[in-house]
Amino acid sequence: MPTPFDWYAELKSWQQSLASLLGFGALMVAALFNYHLNRRRDQRLREEEANAVAAALYGEILLIRIEVARAIRALALSHRRRELEGKEGSIDEHFLEAFPLPEPLLYKSLAAKIGMLSPDLILAITEFHSNYQEVRSSIPLLLHKEDRGFSYTPLAVLRPARDAVMKIRPALRRIENLVPVASPAADPNLSEVEDLIDVEEFNRG
Repeated sequence: MPTPFDWYAELKSWQQSLASLLGFGALMVAALFNYHLNRRRDQRLREEEANAVAAALYGEILLIRIEVARAIRALALSHRRRELEGKEGSIDEHFLEAFPLPEPLLYKSLAAKIGMLSPDLILAITEFHSNYQEVRSSIPLLLHKEDRGFSYTPLAVLRPARDAVMKIRPALRRIENLVPVASPAADPNLSEVEDLIDVEEFNRG
């Protein structure tokens, strides 16, 4: 039967192995803790960068919204005036000079980082810019051209413009909750635009 001395001798022979095992365990715990801290830091940095991207796009979208709303309010007035005067087309060349729509430079430069945003923001921002590009490409079509033989309806511009201005609102509210914004962005008044859309849709059945 082993004596206490035998047990002591046995434990002493394992002393170095136990010390190595405990040391390895301590290193593993330290490494895992450090990994956890690094992940939290990286996550925080990604969130800060995503918020910065959202804030930049937010600012550009607000400026574009103002210009689009201004242009389509003027378009509604121009269309009605030209109808009363019996003129073809909804606008003239001076309209294009008076209401130039800016290129979305930040959206293009940050395209590679938009994927950092949440899916709902990605979809809303992408839809906004899709509608905006449709507006930019359709406005010149409202000029009357004799050789074309027909005129485009203002709905080609008013519908995507209205959607660009109004459908982005939930995304703007979401971004305002993510980044420090002094006051929520006001929504442009498009009552005369909505009226013209209703009239044109009614006239076209």
